[in-house]
Amino acid sequence: MQNSDHSEIVSQIARLQTRLRGLVRCLLVRSSDVEDVLQEVNAVLWEKAGEFQSGTDFWAWASQIARFKVLNHIRKYQRDRLVFDATLLDEIADLAEQRLTQIDHRREALEGCLNQLPPAQRQLIDLRYTGGHALESIAEMIGRPQASIRQTLYRLRQTLLACIESKMQTEGGAT
Repeated sequence: MQNSDHSEIVSQIARLQTRLRGLVRCLLVRSSDVEDVLQEVNAVLWEKAGEFQSGTDFWAWASQIARFKVLNHIRKYQRDRLVFDATLLDEIADLAEQRLTQIDHRREALEGCLNQLPPAQRQLIDLRYTGGHALESIAEMIGRPQASIRQTLYRLRQTLLACIESKMQTEGGAT
């Protein structure tokens, strides 16, 4: 495998970590097992990187590996009461993949909507939700009353929600 292939695989694996973790989390009863199985999935993705056909759907390939790793992990706990059969697990995995795709589309729509906000409104959103500042702190920084900040944030959330829903309908995504 060439260095460019290595960096492409590493990039793809890193890009999908949140999504893979979400899929594994949906399929496992024991949340304590999620990170262990995710590490196994990552190891298999790396080991089998040479088998991946460039230009095909990396998520489809990676999610199948994740499903198999979850099934193998569940087989260890066959005597436990809370073990799903393979058919139910496939149904849950399909639903989880659909939801993760919807979440990705909503996140992309949110990014587009945030980029449309005027700078002052975007700064307010960033201070509150990216910076994690309390309303009192933001009010002091900006020099506006706390109640005004609260009301502006409420209106911005409503505006962003309407924008996201509009983008989702325009792009044919499910809300």
